[in-house]
Amino acid sequence: MGPLATVRFFERIVKNTKASKDQDHIDMVILNHASLPDRTRIISEGKFDVFLNEIKADFDIMNNIEVDNIVIPCNTSHFFIDEFKKMTDINIINMVEETVSFIASSTNFNKIAVLGTLGTLNSRVYDRYIEKYKLTNYKLKDDEKTLTMDTIYNVKEKSILQSKDFEDMIVKLNQNKIIPILACTELSCLEFSNPNLQFIDAMDILTSRAIEESLEK
Repeated sequence: MGPLATVRFFERIVKNTKASKDQDHIDMVILNHASLPDRTRIISEGKFDVFLNEIKADFDIMNNIEVDNIVIPCNTSHFFIDEFKKMTDINIINMVEETVSFIASSTNFNKIAVLGTLGTLNSRVYDRYIEKYKLTNYKLKDDEKTLTMDTIYNVKEKSILQSKDFEDMIVKLNQNKIIPILACTELSCLEFSNPNLQFIDAMDILTSRAIEESLEK
């Protein structure tokens, strides 16, 4: 979900897999269902069945070809994770929970800022895991939400991959001892100029877990 984000995720899998030849890499099936309805709009309008009826066909494909793991590089869609699990017995790697779990176990931060779509923020996709791992959730201000959404849709619609304003916002969060999560895979496509930014990219966490789980299989 999100063609450019899909490309970047596949690239990260390849680049982060220890391999000296083609045969060392992980077999993958990529289903780039670009025409799926916008997740933020579907959630805000409460038209859940419109989205779920379409994505069920994707799960049917994965069930039929018997993949070992399913990953969904779209944070907002994890709002439906419980419904997805009803569609398959295949292991679904939960990008949202894995990201929060990583912060809790592997960083010194305990306050998180979720930088994602309004669909992700308003539906509290991350909140239940932040509570589960006993971390603190920083609530974005309205201007921070607007800047994040503008940055996301600049990637989606205009392929603009740099934003000084977005980087400056991360700097301010860091100064307040807050670790931001890039909780939209379009944000994972950004090219940052400031090498000192501290953030957790949910796509990076998903990449690591996908490789680990797949190599175990």
